[in-house]
Amino acid sequence: MNSKINYKVEDFLRDDEFICCALNISSEAYTKWESLLKKYSGSTNEAEKAKAILTGESMMYTLEPEESDKLKRSIFASLAIE
Repeated sequence: MNSKINYKVEDFLRDDEFICCALNISSEAYTKWESLLKKYSGSTNEAEKAKAILTGESMMYTLEPEESDKLKRSIFASLAIE
């Protein structure tokens, strides 16, 4: 992420490194995203929405079933879960 990119909720949900950060998985990705979100605070709101979706805290924002399945497969692959 850089200051010229305006991430939307969907962008965060497609970023494996952000997913690790949002799910509090300790890694380089977690440290990287923590730093980026502090530096580019303009994206914090969208990042918080994405995190709420990933952690099940948000029922206001929904994904299409196909997109939800794709996201689950991506998360499982990132975490090496089958």
